[in-house]
Amino acid sequence: MSDIFDVIIIGAGAAGIGAGLAARAAGLNAVILEANGRIGGRAHAVDVGGVPYDLGCHYLHNASRNPFAAVALREGWRVRMDLHATSVPEMAYRGSSRLSDDERAACARFYEACDEAYITADGDVAGASVIDTASPYYTHYVGWCEAIHGVPPERLSTGDYQRFADVPEDWPVRDGYGALIASFAKDLPIRLNCPVTAVDRTGALVSVETPKGTLRGLSVVVTVSAGVLASGAIRFTPELPAVVQTGLEGVPMGYAERVCLTMDGPVFDTPTQSVHVVPTQGPAAGGMLSLCFTEFGDPTVGAYIAGDLAHDLTQEGGKVALIDATEAALAEVLGKDVLKRIVARDASCWSTDPLTLGGYSAALPGRTVARDALAMRFDERVILAGEACALDYYATAHGAYFTGGSAIATLLKEGLGRGGSA
Repeated sequence: MSDIFDVIIIGAGAAGIGAGLAARAAGLNAVILEANGRIGGRAHAVDVGGVPYDLGCHYLHNASRNPFAAVALREGWRVRMDLHATSVPEMAYRGSSRLSDDERAACARFYEACDEAYITADGDVAGASVIDTASPYYTHYVGWCEAIHGVPPERLSTGDYQRFADVPEDWPVRDGYGALIASFAKDLPIRLNCPVTAVDRTGALVSVETPKGTLRGLSVVVTVSAGVLASGAIRFTPELPAVVQTGLEGVPMGYAERVCLTMDGPVFDTPTQSVHVVPTQGPAAGGMLSLCFTEFGDPTVGAYIAGDLAHDLTQEGGKVALIDATEAALAEVLGKDVLKRIVARDASCWSTDPLTLGGYSAALPGRTVARDALAMRFDERVILAGEACALDYYATAHGAYFTGGSAIATLLKEGLGRGGSA
């Protein structure tokens, strides 16, 4: 492999695809190098017992501003056009005990109060410092906060929360958001199973090393996750500047995992999106799982396990631990016999996957400005992109996609490494 390109794009997730499409539109000689054997990054749809299921991103967040949503509607992908749920959770349990309607409503009001407290917080502080952590619904809320942000309230930055450009539109994709995103990559010059091990910007051209050889380019767009960047899996020469490394320290990865149990028939006749369960026994005891029943009418039970619980379970036993925790929680709520109805199961494991090392980025309290460091230019020929660099749409696929296109636009404006400033 001894090629010279206008731009080398590292990673074929949403950001890499966005960069690849922009490069193609500009007539650039580009290549996308993907370490995995598939396209999509943290967008990954699989078949679980004949049912499509997203192990990664699933909702078209900010749908009216989301390019993936526009294409999904135009091309006939099956989506459900939901606004944010106005009363989450729909059901809640402590162990096998279901909260009464009044308790559930009080729990929902507490969730809303926490969100409002973050919005009105003075300065960039820890979320836990502005909410009632003594609330009887706090344990439920911690799991919900982790599902949305990847971290518990004590590690949530209110400044990061406030800068997110939220629109109350979250449309799940029946055919798989991962499949939708992968469809955008059609005919792009992607080389799979081609991990990048080093980027050297000391020469006249930027050198990119892979096990299959070295490529050289005028410019490089790096779209790997903040977790992978921070791990040192890619060696940069010279090293990434201190301001970028400090940025990575301030915006670590949160954790979020998805589990699918396909049943022999619907458990609930009516789709139920948010059943929040705090188990009293089993691997997830004391944590919170968000269960989703019969989505799109499919015979599935989906689980969202996030934050510290997701981290601990995946460290202990990977996918198996996540599935075991989901089954134990389901059995505690509905009885052990429900487990006999499972015909297929699968789970993500983003937390320990060396190609992701987490679910999505989450700025630490007081460190939301660290995102700006990741989004800034530090070299005339190398630019970072990805959801961690998306200042107002972080932790989303469309935010990552936007940064990929913006990276190419910036490089074009600056002459593909020949006219920028270090």
